Order: sequence, then structure tokens, then C-alpha cells
Amino acid sequence: MGVCALSSVVGLLCAGVGAGGPPAAPTFQELMDPALFPEPQRGMVVQAAAAKGDSFHVITTGAQIVGEAGGRVRFAQRIGTSRRVVTLELGVPIRGAKLTHSGPGRACISLSSPPVSIRVNGDSLFMLHVHEPLTIRVRSHIAPGWSGSFGANHLLADELGAFGLYCSERDLPDGFDPYSETVATYPLPADAVLWVGVCPPKPYDWERSLKDNVVWHWSNVEGYPPDEELRAWREYGNIVLLQSEVMLWKDWNRSFVPREGALEFGRVRRTLHDLGMRFIVYTSPYYFLKGTALEPHAMNSFEDFAGWPPGTPTGENMELFLAEITKVMREYRPDGLYFDGQYTENPAALYALARRARAIVGEAGILEWHSTGALGAGQCYLPQADAYVDFILRGEGAGHLYADFDYLRYFVSGYNINNCIGVLCNNDDRYAASADLTDRLLRANARYHTLAGWIAQPAVMDELRAHYIPRLTPGLRAFVDEQARERQAEIATRVAAAKAEREALAGPPRGWGDPVLNLTFDAMPAATPVVSPLNPAPFSIRDHALAVRGRAHTYAFLRIPLQVKARGMIVKLSHGTDGGMSWGPAVMLRWPGGAGIRIGTRSDGRLQADVLGRQYLLDTSDPAKWVFLRARWLGRSGVIEWSVDGADPKATLWFQHNGAFTGETAELLIGKVPYNGEPQDYPDPGAVGESLFDIVQVY
Repeated sequence: MGVCALSSVVGLLCAGVGAGGPPAAPTFQELMDPALFPEPQRGMVVQAAAAKGDSFHVITTGAQIVGEAGGRVRFAQRIGTSRRVVTLELGVPIRGAKLTHSGPGRACISLSSPPVSIRVNGDSLFMLHVHEPLTIRVRSHIAPGWSGSFGANHLLADELGAFGLYCSERDLPDGFDPYSETVATYPLPADAVLWVGVCPPKPYDWERSLKDNVVWHWSNVEGYPPDEELRAWREYGNIVLLQSEVMLWKDWNRSFVPREGALEFGRVRRTLHDLGMRFIVYTSPYYFLKGTALEPHAMNSFEDFAGWPPGTPTGENMELFLAEITKVMREYRPDGLYFDGQYTENPAALYALARRARAIVGEAGILEWHSTGALGAGQCYLPQADAYVDFILRGEGAGHLYADFDYLRYFVSGYNINNCIGVLCNNDDRYAASADLTDRLLRANARYHTLAGWIAQPAVMDELRAHYIPRLTPGLRAFVDEQARERQAEIATRVAAAKAEREALAGPPRGWGDPVLNLTFDAMPAATPVVSPLNPAPFSIRDHALAVRGRAHTYAFLRIPLQVKARGMIVKLSHGTDGGMSWGPAVMLRWPGGAGIRIGTRSDGRLQADVLGRQYLLDTSDPAKWVFLRARWLGRSGVIEWSVDGADPKATLWFQHNGAFTGETAELLIGKVPYNGEPQDYPDPGAVGESLFDIVQVY
């Protein structure tokens, strides 16, 4: 997309801003506009489109989409494997189909029955906008090798491909069940939008995945390495990532102006280009706070460092951020950009960001996303946004998940899903590269970055030289695809086992016997208090209950060592006046290495669970009343249930742990336990409140 086309997109997406209105995030409805993104990018095109009477069809680079008279829309995958992947059942016959716009970037279709507007983009994203209420059933035609969810947004994949479902009504009850033929049912209200993405939207660039290696530099001292250091990196890669956000820019949360000046920035650029290397620089849509309500939280020094500021998950800062990176590319001329986090709660903003950022860096520019959280921290992501990105870095702070091959294969790699070059974060000494991790990483078809400026760099480089770099040869493709075929042949067996576990978990607990730990709080339990400095004396015993008093978004919990092979736990608690959300009252079991499961409540009335780093918002309950929460699991899967009286608990979440919960536990945490179980506060501590725990049992 050229500069003129980009300017027209900006005008369309931010028309309200120029009129004096506050910045607003892009919406699903706005992205239906045929004037937006009319041209293809990254080689993903609409090859054919037609609509007449009671049918329509569209062919894109990655999909064939056919609307049939009976009211079904069928989606077939075209890249790698040709097959049907998903069908939408509209519930009423198709009538009055008309092609309203066509071109290589998008095709738009209107139907008189049901009254809907349809847009299909070259990246195989199907967008359906209903003008009257309509219930749509989604039938899957692939076995659920893996799935990730965020509210009413879902991604379902096997080894050969995938499809995604994304809805403008995030909290719509869609009954998602990856093991059912009807995987979801969307009762869409008028003006709602449902997306279907057929994956992969583009072929995987094997040649580039073997050739391009990123040298990743971070420092809290120096953002502009001297020439001799830059020259030394040439043997480690052909692209340099300068990530030192605070040391690179004068005011990294508000603008991107070189801390050492444009001349010093130019010196680094010239040296790297003279070496035949390209380079990308740190920016962040998530942490760009200028002009937003979060701007007072901006930080720009490691002196008295209290942690990173909060970010913008929904995209209302997008116009401000895009203007800033446009200036970076024009004035300082890097070869591309690295985004530290994106919009984690708004698929529409994520998609618009990807396409507009690609236009800014250019078709030949380099774009990398650090996207550990993706959509909602639930391992759901949007392949049709990722398709405009070259590298996607995942896994920071999630080393406990590296042992889960499905995490490496489906979330980090994205092979046959988004077909970007998926990179595993390797900057944590606790989960450093090893021969075993490297082998599993390459079987999943993911990559590493080379580290520079990190404490762990020598050990990491030794591992990369020994076991990683020698395997980046053309023969890797045959190895990866053969491994994928073998795993694909096993998916039916895995699905059958998962269904059997679900049937077993649907009944009452079997063989639990007496609890191995039973706390009724007649007295303070033997435990180690882990308490924020902002919460003096948070614990007391009152009426046979543990009272926990503290600021809303701070920690105050008891740590109890516990070495048992746990099969489940129960907590009875009252949320009370605690103002915490992700810091709300909870109980958490942790295993050696960091795997854990946390169940609790939030001040907005939602029940909450965190399973292996994935956060789930569940049913609602009255914060003023007692609630029973129960979590239990078998070999690979589990369920979380709740009730108000402890009788006939209702299932609210089915989850996969893939064996992470089968060994001996390390500890139990009780109280204001943060979402990740770590002793850390949110930058805004909030008001003081109190919650109560009546029973905690581990079986």
C-alpha cells in the first residue's frame, strides 16, 4: 500500500478524532468498509469472486469459500492440504446474493436473506456483518489437535491447518466445545460481526526461516553498541534487533527519539549496513502511552525501577502510535520494527494494526511482534493479523510451558497456521536452550534468536553452535513435515482419550478419599506470609475464617510447602470488599518448575482461573456471598466447577494441562495471590478491601 492509500485508511479509521472526539479503537464494524485495505499485501489476494441469486463463491490465496442456497457457507483450505475445514449454518436459505465490490485485495457481497453484509480479504479472512439477529452454528471438519480461546474468539488447529472464529461480541455465550461437531453456536444480535479465518493464509517461507537469524540485543546500560561489538555479531546472524527500549529512546512510552541523538543512531545504521546486515528497532503499540489516560504511568529510567507501566490492550492509542512509527521509519531509516506487545483484547485493532504497520515498513521491510500474550493470554491468536509479520516471538516468562510440546508446536511455531517464523524467547537462565529443548523446538518448526547483551549469552551461543545452527539446512523441511504427518496420524487417538477423560470428569470425583490437606481456619495455619509492603498485617482469623485485608491490586498470601500428587482442590471463599481483579482472592497450587493452577474471584463478580499461565474469566457470582470452587484433573485434562452451597457443582471450564499436573506439587498459595503466583504489585495499588476464606482442601 502506498502513502496515499495509507492516508485514506487513516482518515477512515479516525474520522472522529479530527472532529475533537477522543481516540477510539478500531471496531469489527468499521473494518467492513470496502474502502479500507482495498489492495492486497504480502502476496495474499482474492483470485476470484462471484455472487448471484442463491449462492456465492470466493477464492483467495489460502481458501475457497462457497455460500449455498440452503443456508450453508463452506470453507476449504488450499495451502499445504486441500480439504474442507469448517461450515457455517445460517439457519435460513441464501437469497439475493450480490457482488458489490471486487478486486485483488477484497470482495464484498450483500445478501437479502439473511440480511447480512460479507467481506472476504485476500488473507482468507471472512467477515460477516448481520443487520438483524441471526443464530449461526459452526461445524468443524477437522479433529481438534489443539485449540485456544479468548471469550467468544477461538482458534482450532491440527498439524495440517486451522480455522479461527472471532466475534465483535466478546462475551457472547457460544457454547464452544472443540470435541463436538458443532463447535460453537453464535446467537448474534443485530449489528454484530463474526469472522472466520481459514489457515494458513500464506505459504511458509522455508528459505528465509533457514537464512535469516536475528541477533537480539538488550541492555539497561547502553542502547547503541560500539562498532567493534556490532562487527562481532556478524558471525551470529544477518539481522540485528536493538530492543533496549529505555536506553534506545529518550522517552520510550511517549515518543521514539534517539536517546544518543540522530547522529549516533546513524552511526549504528551505517556500520550494520556496511556489514551487509539489516536492523530493526524497538517500538511498542501496547506501551505507547502518549495521549492516553495511562500517560502518567510512563517511566524512562532504571533508577528506582518499580516495574513496567500498564499497557493499552484495546487499541485506542493506535493513531498516535502509527504516526510515531511513521516518523521513525522516515527520519531514522531502520530496516523495520519490533513491537513489544500488541492489542491483547481487541481482534479488530490487532488486525488493523498489522495491516497498517506493514504498509509503514513496506513490503520488503522487517516486522517482528513480541506476542507472548497474543489475545487474552489464553493462547488464542489471530493468524490473519500475524500473516503480515515476519517473526513472532513468544514465551517470555512462560518457561514452565516449554515442556509442553503442543505449546511449542501450535502457539510458538504456528506452522501451517499463521506460517510466520515463530521464535521461542530464550532470555531466561532458568529455561535456557538445551539439546532437548532445541530438538523439540525444531520438530515443532520454531526458531531461536541469537542473544547479545544478555547475561546468558555465552551459554546460549554454545548451545546454538552445537545443536541448533547445524540443523538449519534444507533437509529440515522433510524432517519437520514427516514429524507432522506422524503426529497427525495420532490425533484421533488423542481426541478419543480426551473425550474419555471428559466423560470421567463429568461425574463426581472418583477415589479421592480424605483430603491430604484440610484447612478450616480455627487458627492461623503454619505458613510463610508473602506480603506487599503496602499491606501491613493483612491476615487474621475471624469466626473460623481467614480474613485477608489489603489493597486491591497488591499481593498478600500464605505459602505452604506441599509435596503431594494432587488430583484436585476445593476452596470456599467470600470475595467481600476486595477490589482485586487479577489480584483477587484465590488459591493456587504450584509444581516444581512453575506450572500452576489458580482459582478465585474478581471484584467485577466473575469467577476466575489461571491454568498454566492462561487466564480465564468464568461465570458470575455475588461477591457478598460464599462460593465453592473446585478444580480437579486426570492425566491430561481437567475441569473447574462451582456452586453456592457445595452441592451439585456446575462445570465452568474444561482445560488441558497435558501432563503438567501429574507430578508432586511444590506449594499451596492462599490469599491475594496474583494471576501468576508471584509477589508483585500492579502499578496502581487500589483501595483497601477484605476477603474471607472458610475452607481450603487438597485431595
